[in-house]
Amino acid sequence: MGERQVTKPNAQKKRDHDELRKQREIRRQQRGRGTEADWSAADPDKVVRCIANVASSGCAIQFGYTQDGGTYVVRFVGDGDPRNEFIRATEDIDVFLDSTIEIFAP
Repeated sequence: MGERQVTKPNAQKKRDHDELRKQREIRRQQRGRGTEADWSAADPDKVVRCIANVASSGCAIQFGYTQDGGTYVVRFVGDGDPRNEFIRATEDIDVFLDSTIEIFAP
């Protein structure tokens, strides 16, 4: 039997997962109370680029809010188990979008 080689796509997925985990840790450290999350405050070009990069990787992305409206919710589907990322209203949503654009860059 031959040696099993790690394919580049799996290695990339691990790096992407590690990057998202780092983002979550940074956000945990920056916890605070904000008003309400507002998607209209996000840079529209970044939202479109985020959608394009995620979709081109064969995944889907959904945008929403928590029930109380105080936190953004971004759901990723198609690269394993669906997962939600929560971004507080006190955080810069464009920074999150920039990171996502980079992670899913073609």
